[in-house]
Amino acid sequence: MRLSGRTIGIGALVLGIAVAFALRGAPSGDSPEHRTDSDAANGASALPRLAEALGHPTTTMADGFQPDLGMGVVFVLSPAAGFTPDDSRRAADYVSGGGVLVYAAEQGDPQLDLALKVRRQRRIVSGDATGVDPLLAGVSHVVGGVTAQPLAPDAGQVVMLRSTGGEPLGLEQFVGSGRLVLLADPLPLCNGHLEQADNWRLAADLVSLAPAGGRVAFDEYHHGPAGATSPLTAWLSTSWGAATAWVVVVGFVGLLLRGRAFGPRLQLPGGGHRSTAEHVSAVGGLLERSRAATATGELLLAAARRALAARHGLAAGSGPGLRGALRMRAPADADELDAAEAELERAAGADAALLGAARRLHHLAYPDRRDPPTQRSDALGGAYAVDRGGRDER
Repeated sequence: MRLSGRTIGIGALVLGIAVAFALRGAPSGDSPEHRTDSDAANGASALPRLAEALGHPTTTMADGFQPDLGMGVVFVLSPAAGFTPDDSRRAADYVSGGGVLVYAAEQGDPQLDLALKVRRQRRIVSGDATGVDPLLAGVSHVVGGVTAQPLAPDAGQVVMLRSTGGEPLGLEQFVGSGRLVLLADPLPLCNGHLEQADNWRLAADLVSLAPAGGRVAFDEYHHGPAGATSPLTAWLSTSWGAATAWVVVVGFVGLLLRGRAFGPRLQLPGGGHRSTAEHVSAVGGLLERSRAATATGELLLAAARRALAARHGLAAGSGPGLRGALRMRAPADADELDAAEAELERAAGADAALLGAARRLHHLAYPDRRDPPTQRSDALGGAYAVDRGGRDER
């Protein structure tokens, strides 16, 4: 069954849409960096809602990291895009100036750890913890990840959460007139863990570090743009990408439904039979343009020798052996061949002389032909002046 062009076009469009969706990918159900705009179990979208429920307006830093003292608490959860030295300095200045920074990360950021003097142990413990600081009123058991990398307290840092083995998983430190809260595991603040044990109390206590009515800010600048895991999705999310995609789709559908060829449909000439004279004329034209008079003479002489050898039962060739054998078998033909060869040498590229030599060789090779030489020999011999009146009888 032959498919029409429109059917093939529609199939190609459907296939293109399927490929685009495959490249775009399904909405991810995972947020390893704990984004506050993700409803995944390890996302943190419930944290801003909790802050609003406690009477604190929320803000998200997505275009840059510029904390100010108007923000009562700033949450930094597992930064995926590295902190620059300037960003780290702004964080340290914000804390020392009177702000509260909650920094929760599994492995931390090297620049931010250096600016805030955060040290981490090179060991793994359970993520479950117990509250030991008066700040965490009512927080006795916190459920975190399966594993966590404990912190190493420095001078002035107070342990507020300890693992079941006694390792510090949460620290509190007063810096200048501000406060720094460090958590080795941010999962207790995420959507899938807030309802477990006393995690919600821990989150509420951290949000309540902001003064009454103070804003609570969340750093999304160091998580990168949403959807950056798929290059196609990231490109389509831009205005130029979306506009280009719509132009391509609309143009393709329009051409598919209404497009037609410009002007009448032309039929290509079929591969019908062509006479030998046409081929000879074409070869003669090529020889004329390439100025191949010498090569043409050699070609005709070699063809005549092969024809004579075949007619007299001699071995094909062009050396002295053929000449001697031909003279013994047919002396007249040998003399005529020598005369034609001499005429070719005297032609020296002259059209008329070359044409005469070509006719002489033709009569020698085909003595039974009584008609004038064929157009093939004229075209090859004349090169520049093809005999249009000749007939091809072979």
